[in-house]
Amino acid sequence: MHADHGQVEPALAQTRILHVLAEAQGPVGEVAASAAQAHAGSGLKVGVAARPSVLEELGFAPATSPRGGTSPAMGYDRERDLAAVSLPVRDHVALGDPGTVLDLHRLYRHVDLVHAHGLHAAALAGTAMTGLPASRRPALVATVGRFRPQSTLDAASAAVVARTAAAVLGTTAPVVDRFVDEVPVAERARLLSPDLSTRLAPAVSRRQVRENLEVPDGAFLVASPLAVADGDALTTFLDAAVSLAEHRQDRHVVFALTGSGRERGLVRSAFVGRCPVVLADEGSAVDVLAAADVVVATADMGPMEPEALMQLARPSIVLGDERTARPWGEAAPRVDADDTHALVQRISAFLDSPAGRVSAGFAARRRVDDVSSAELVAADLLDVYAAALAHRR
Repeated sequence: MHADHGQVEPALAQTRILHVLAEAQGPVGEVAASAAQAHAGSGLKVGVAARPSVLEELGFAPATSPRGGTSPAMGYDRERDLAAVSLPVRDHVALGDPGTVLDLHRLYRHVDLVHAHGLHAAALAGTAMTGLPASRRPALVATVGRFRPQSTLDAASAAVVARTAAAVLGTTAPVVDRFVDEVPVAERARLLSPDLSTRLAPAVSRRQVRENLEVPDGAFLVASPLAVADGDALTTFLDAAVSLAEHRQDRHVVFALTGSGRERGLVRSAFVGRCPVVLADEGSAVDVLAAADVVVATADMGPMEPEALMQLARPSIVLGDERTARPWGEAAPRVDADDTHALVQRISAFLDSPAGRVSAGFAARRRVDDVSSAELVAADLLDVYAAALAHRR
């Protein structure tokens, strides 16, 4: 797999990546196809392993015979800088699975990182590491969609992934929860084409939301869907609520949390009623966020994707690292997750500028349509790959 790597980070320029996929359609397959081509175009060494019909759907003409009889059939598309490996990968248990595992095992000496798309593909990729010394195992990244934990086959596949993957990208929060305690990196997958045809819209009026939360007349509402779990983001959000109450007595500001998490009970007992913090019902997130004067976005917002939050056209602040802020581009300022002072400053700036809030709200809404999903997903995956290589198992 050859490429011109002048356009990529030096740490990844020499990394040989193999995408293993069962389909090129659907939320998982679509990302696989797009990411492989985007990374090859940016200078990474990339290969795609799939059955012939999928390779043809991607525009490849795979080779028809093995190299020397010892490797799976391989073709090469110089225009795309992609190697095409013909393997009978499917999204369910198939008769060819043992042979697929063996072929992947043989390929691994030429690969540094494997990105398997789909639970079954990931299980095959993980099983193929059997017998390899640790120094020769590629880092495994698995994108996993919804599956049935009660299914014996799905549970067995998930166990293989949990044991062998360095990173799992789950398309839903329950999938992430399944792997979070066993895999070094477990987080929500960024999908290529979020369903933006259905615009989020509040079902309850702004006035009614404020009454439900007991927000006084004339007070500002700062809301966040961040997961109510122990971490820098939650601590900083709560510290900002206390700090604003103490140092901006000219502004009455109520901070609302709409997310779920194990610390809701602690927040209720330690903060609610003692400082201007309220816990909104988890099912009212869209209504509360749409009624907020300022929204604080973080890396872990449960089922609330950045694009969905942008649809609400609220002035927003990103609390987190550069990767967390990437979907927002220039539409929202960013502050570090542990920087209370900076968060207070950003919130104060919005509260002091009605025109700034309107402009920021429009910028967030425009960002939904202006952002290139393919470029965003491809860039985000490079961060995942770097983390997976650091946690190679």
